[in-house]
Amino acid sequence: GSFTIIEKKADKRSNLYGQVVDAEGAVVKGDADSRRDEVPQGGQFIGASMPYWMRLTNHGIGMHVGPIPNPGSSASHGCIRMPQEMAELLFQNSKLGTPVVIVE
Repeated sequence: GSFTIIEKKADKRSNLYGQVVDAEGAVVKGDADSRRDEVPQGGQFIGASMPYWMRLTNHGIGMHVGPIPNPGSSASHGCIRMPQEMAELLFQNSKLGTPVVIVE
């Protein structure tokens, strides 16, 4: 599809996916979804780190640093993961409004 970079943030954290920790900082749930997983009293939800975030849609799809465990297979909640060096280079050399075409 064809998209446009509509937001850039070097140190973005997910507001949907991450982990829940208790009051002492111990991980209670490592693959948490803020919409359904409860946070214990004194604990908190910590959003997954998404360095060099470049938003492509208004419903949370973008490109960012992330592991690619099985190239060609889904491994995220819809985002495009990239190696650190590639994401940093694209982030530094793009601006809001840059067109992005995703092909298979």
